[in-house]
Amino acid sequence: MVEEDRTSLAPTEIYGRSDEEQNGPRIWRRKTEQPPGNCIVYSLTIFVIVFAVCLILSLIFLRVSKPEIEIASVSTRDLLFGSNSTSPYFNATLVLDISIRNSNFGAFEFGDSSVTVVYEGREVVGETTIGGRRVDAHKTVRITGVVIEIGSFRLLHSRDLGTELRSGFLELTSVAEIGGRVKVMGRRRLKKSVMSCTMRLNLNGRFIQNLLCE
Repeated sequence: MVEEDRTSLAPTEIYGRSDEEQNGPRIWRRKTEQPPGNCIVYSLTIFVIVFAVCLILSLIFLRVSKPEIEIASVSTRDLLFGSNSTSPYFNATLVLDISIRNSNFGAFEFGDSSVTVVYEGREVVGETTIGGRRVDAHKTVRITGVVIEIGSFRLLHSRDLGTELRSGFLELTSVAEIGGRVKVMGRRRLKKSVMSCTMRLNLNGRFIQNLLCE
């Protein structure tokens, strides 16, 4: 018996049910839009960072400090003295080199200023004036050859002067006060610098020793 060809009416592909498709694996896609809340947080963060940077820069560039002034070197000439107990005296010429250092981000300008020499921290024995000038930002200006004539004729009380002269040393202090303006980013700030340098005049050696500036 010849076997007849049969055509199958069943579908060649099997499709799952609709409920099975919903429970199948899901494909996740990255969201292209950020929620409004995140944008606000990012904006505030950027604002805080910019504000902090501006604050730090202002503290660095707008901070104004006092220029530093000190005696770089000092020499003597024409020294005369007498240690006689009845009429002790001394006369000398001091030649100073003064340095002024400006560590600010702006120039420092000052007018004429006085420099005095004090004997034993009590009485002025010499005085002179240095001319005003300009010290650029982060620069040091050296004023050379500042001459001060000192002498005991200025002393009102020289009771212990003879003893000091016989010891061979005189304790002196040089004092200066310089007031000026520092210009930073268009603003001018008043600043005053004070110099106080102690020194010992070696009478026999005719030189200055133990120079110390505060």
